Amino acid sequence: MTLNEALALINKQPGDGSLNVYFLVCGCQSLHLATLLQAHLLKRLPRNQVQILTGFYGDFSGNLAKAAESNATSAAVVVEWSDIDPRLGLRSSGGWSAQATQDILATCRQRLAHFRNEVRKLGARMPVAWTGPTLPLPPIGNTIRAQKSVVELDLEQQLALFQLDIAQIPGVRVINPACGDQLSSSARLDARMELLAGFPYTIPAANALASCLVEVLHQPSPKKGLITDLDETLWAGIVGEVGPEGVSWHQEHHTQTHGLYQQMLGHLADCGVLVGACSKNELSTVQAALARTDLFFNPETLFPVYASWNSKSASVAETLRVWNINEDAVVFIDDNPMELSEVQRAFPGMTCLQFPGNQPAKGWNFLGDLADLFGKPLVLEEDRLRLASIRAAAELRDIGAQASSPEFLSSLQGVVTVSWRKDPSDKRPLELINKTNQFNLNGLRIGEGDWQRSLERPETVLAVISYQDKFGPLGKIAVLAGSQCGTVLRVSSWVMSCRAFSRRIEHHTLDALFQRFNVQDIHFTFAATERNQPLQEFFHALGVAPGPEGEACISRVYFKEHCGVLPHQVSSLTE
Repeated sequence: MTLNEALALINKQPGDGSLNVYFLVCGCQSLHLATLLQAHLLKRLPRNQVQILTGFYGDFSGNLAKAAESNATSAAVVVEWSDIDPRLGLRSSGGWSAQATQDILATCRQRLAHFRNEVRKLGARMPVAWTGPTLPLPPIGNTIRAQKSVVELDLEQQLALFQLDIAQIPGVRVINPACGDQLSSSARLDARMELLAGFPYTIPAANALASCLVEVLHQPSPKKGLITDLDETLWAGIVGEVGPEGVSWHQEHHTQTHGLYQQMLGHLADCGVLVGACSKNELSTVQAALARTDLFFNPETLFPVYASWNSKSASVAETLRVWNINEDAVVFIDDNPMELSEVQRAFPGMTCLQFPGNQPAKGWNFLGDLADLFGKPLVLEEDRLRLASIRAAAELRDIGAQASSPEFLSSLQGVVTVSWRKDPSDKRPLELINKTNQFNLNGLRIGEGDWQRSLERPETVLAVISYQDKFGPLGKIAVLAGSQCGTVLRVSSWVMSCRAFSRRIEHHTLDALFQRFNVQDIHFTFAATERNQPLQEFFHALGVAPGPEGEACISRVYFKEHCGVLPHQVSSLTE
């Protein structure tokens, strides 16, 4: 993006869109970087207005503190070596003698320790995208440029350890310097502008930096499931023709691309991605191949596995039913363009990708594409519980109508845990609100910064529901948020994972609210959406009819009379 293109976007931003406020934290003059950052944000959020706040030139540490106290809801942090020690920049003179370099190393340790505390405070209030130094160090070592000096390696080690530390702070995301454009560090530096105006970046470098910051702050929702073909995809060869021992995925057969794909599937499964398989084959033959001990992943993570002579779209449809997720949350992978086309026609919202076969270069890029589709800033415990809960849900569906009977539910030995803690470091509640579609009060999504701000307000009410029974733990599966006003509780968000359906957890949630806050009425900000039929059915079954303005209401007396059996044990967690 050029500066003229950026300015044109800024001048055309909508005057009536919701306002998003960002703080650009840097020690240099913000100049074109702020302009390009605002433009990239407007490109990503075309219906919104965007405001960029900045601090004072030369005060990187103070700007970190100022950002944490601002009304911004997100922060883009850009640090350069000169922000850690001015002697590592062009505008300050201090010498690079042996004595000075030792002092620089000591100063960097102290400054990074201070930055760590400031970043922790900032991350507690808003999401943070952090990018480390992208500009070159001055020639402070004793070596030629082609050789790293001990001083340079020491500085880089300090920075790496610091970034490893802050990357573990919830809400802080460290940008990968290998992403974005491929400019060398020297091509990023505009020495003339740095000396004249305190702006150190070339325009292409500033544009790449702004683009990466926006990409990290506003990541697309990760996909939830991957359905893979088997022949010529999970392995090389047609298992029905060459037999289970004839298919391959090893280097000695020059089929390592399939082995790398297997490793990627295993990694995704470990991160909580649902992985299923469908193949036009005999099931017994497929099972024999999946029983081989030299697979590069655990075949138990494949669920479900459909092998038949039905169409691929029929197997995909059955997989979606078992997983109970929408097609747009799933990626389908096959080597055959005809099969891909057939599935894409049946499920236009699904992402369908062709496996690259025995093409190592394309295969390597393919793995990166999968990382982008399924990657997320933080892997939660609930992600790792997902497959087990899906299997348990499948068992319950096999039981049929009996699974919702009071006798059966009481036999589950279920425990509902309600946490009333407003913990901004817990990312699971917001994740549930922003990705749950079926049991969802109104479909409203909330930005990370806005969510953290709401938790700071004393009137905010938050209930985070966890559940476990004899089938195992489901983790945190429901969230209800709102505010109390006298004898009325107003609920603005209420979501529950589809994995928890048919266990009467929603009834336990309302009962816990009435008990804890002793209110007479609960009002819900309800809106019908294309997908929240389960929430609508719950209201209907309970006899709650939303009014003409969309608000639904239930009284304490009415709920007690109509809630029915509450089959589970309930415990509470408070501050």
